[in-house]
Amino acid sequence: MKISNKYLLTIAVSAAVAPGASFAQLEEVLVTAQKRSQNLQDVPIAISAVSQEMLIKTGVNTLSQVIPMVPGVTGSDYGLATNTWAIRGISSNDWTVGSEPSVGVFFDDAYVGRNAFATGVFFDINRVEVVKGPQGTLFGRNGLAGAISMVSNKPSDKNEFSLGIAYGDEGQQRYELIGNLAVSDTFAVRLAYQHDEWEGMWEEVNSGDDAYQESDTVRLTARWSPSDDFEAILRANYSEAETNYTSAMNIPLSTIAPGDKFPDKYAVNDPNYEDAEDYGFGLRLTWNFGDTMELVSITDVRTGENDYLEDADGTDNDAAVDAIYGPITGGITIPYSGTGEIDTTYQEFRLSGGADALTWFAGVSYYNEDSAAPDYLVDLIDTAFGLGSIARTLIKNEGDNDSYGVYGDATWYVTEKFALTGGVRWSYDEKDWCTNTLEDNLGEAGGPTDGELCTEEDWDEVTSRLVGQYNISDDVMVFASLSEGYKGGGFNNSAADTNGDFIGDTILPFDPETSVAFEVGIKSMLMDGKLQLNASAFYTEFEDLQIQTTNIETGLQTSNGGDAETNGLEVELNFSPVENLVLMANYAYLDAEFTDGELNGYELAYAPESTFSVGANFDHQFLGGTLNWFAVYNYTDDFYHDAGNGSEEDAYGLLNARVGYTPTDGNWELALAGDNLTDEDYGAYRGDLGLGEVIHWGYKRMVRAEFNIYF
Repeated sequence: MKISNKYLLTIAVSAAVAPGASFAQLEEVLVTAQKRSQNLQDVPIAISAVSQEMLIKTGVNTLSQVIPMVPGVTGSDYGLATNTWAIRGISSNDWTVGSEPSVGVFFDDAYVGRNAFATGVFFDINRVEVVKGPQGTLFGRNGLAGAISMVSNKPSDKNEFSLGIAYGDEGQQRYELIGNLAVSDTFAVRLAYQHDEWEGMWEEVNSGDDAYQESDTVRLTARWSPSDDFEAILRANYSEAETNYTSAMNIPLSTIAPGDKFPDKYAVNDPNYEDAEDYGFGLRLTWNFGDTMELVSITDVRTGENDYLEDADGTDNDAAVDAIYGPITGGITIPYSGTGEIDTTYQEFRLSGGADALTWFAGVSYYNEDSAAPDYLVDLIDTAFGLGSIARTLIKNEGDNDSYGVYGDATWYVTEKFALTGGVRWSYDEKDWCTNTLEDNLGEAGGPTDGELCTEEDWDEVTSRLVGQYNISDDVMVFASLSEGYKGGGFNNSAADTNGDFIGDTILPFDPETSVAFEVGIKSMLMDGKLQLNASAFYTEFEDLQIQTTNIETGLQTSNGGDAETNGLEVELNFSPVENLVLMANYAYLDAEFTDGELNGYELAYAPESTFSVGANFDHQFLGGTLNWFAVYNYTDDFYHDAGNGSEEDAYGLLNARVGYTPTDGNWELALAGDNLTDEDYGAYRGDLGLGEVIHWGYKRMVRAEFNIYF
């Protein structure tokens, strides 16, 4: 497709620009989802890309904050290690080490594995690509619902330095330092550091402590290119974060002081906390064999640790609990080491090539996850008779998971206008799992102990995809695809008590889930490049969908809940009617429900019927420089946070805006930005453990001043 190119622009819901840029036409968007650099308009799949400029303008600082900008994608941001992302209504909110995420997350082509790892790498990002629908042949690991790929900025051949400072209400502070040093013509290094914090958004009424969260992340990247035929990129990263806002608020049972503005206040029994730390190393080696073939090796190792204490009932009250002595008064807390410690290793080799009418790539991948969740404790504490802890559930887990993949993809350009793409993947998963679960014993008063239970399972699956694309003209392309998806099985975090002796004696596994998806779409650039209009419609069938339900004693339980169907429509529009102005809009319609089993007719979790975004970006001359205005409004229809449709989120909309000034030929920018400017109340997470619905509120209105300087 022929698209003019003045500046590089990458955007999902809209066109976002660097300060001072102006447009007569929309700009080219480059993505690498098919393992080669392509214009977004030439890729026959449903894909969106969010640029670094858009991330800056919207104040995005976590991957979860990117979600509202992409049509057909929703999710929640609950704690440091329990993020949930859903693509077209398919997600997994089972964060335990025995399960797999439905959305594959990748950082610089390496599989991240656990969503918690995505928090520590999300800064100094060049772009985020979101590929929707089953993915098996385009990435080293499966993505049943789709894939999110983060691409970082690499060391360049220029000496550059930048400093960013932001201050705002709710205790906002953000410092970002980035330095790029070209040591020689063949060697360069890049150092990026970010500190981010907020405090005071909520207050715990008993202690008087303000809720807070802070994080520090650093990444060092080195790039060595001794010749045109070889390149090595070595990366090391470290991240640590902490917060005391881990407890959700209980609406029915909450006790707050008279006159307190809801939901500014919350109450818990004990001080809550969460600490997360992760670090990793990555190595990417690239060999070019002439102009027609390339070999890439991707190595990635990571270690993550997480520990937190959460008040499960979300109140400072003693909750009524039917324990051993009948109805008594008890309080409930859950201190446990979330995902405990996880060590992951990822290795991928990929060979690609092409000549004339054929392009192709083939790869093999290996992923290992060694995990330990040492403590998961639910305490029922008697306050009526002073017996202390009289009933508890203690869970200890260890897992060792190995996954292998062999995959390939090829595109045959049958004519100048018509092309066929086919791909196939073989996946093999093997999981060893040990758990030790002690349920409802007498706790400190004495009781039975159980032994460790261990088991192993393995699964394999062959999936494929077939795509046809036809270029109606240089500016309009249509496509149709049929693809299959797969997600491996797993084990529940706790063993089941099948003998009635309060001892977990049976490990509960669950089977893989699979999908078949059909999609048609159109990508177009109209009005001499001023209007970009893309649309797609899809229908997907899922078998043995893995769902999570909650239990007051053992927490999340995952099982194969039956089959489901999703269908929908997504539209993205970018329009530049005049220079310096870009208008943007997207809309997604989704119908997602279970089609059999106990949940037949229920809606899938995180599957709003309608979502849309509208926004604008405008530049004009002001005081010898450029003033940039940007605003975007993201709307999410009502949806459920759980498969049982018990925790419903009302529809809500978030308005973000930013105005920034850059002097002509200047090396600095001053900006004022705001998130959730209408101060909308919405739940980032809702759930019910049997003591009433608890809510973890999303971020309130936040306004800040930003100063960036570049050398």
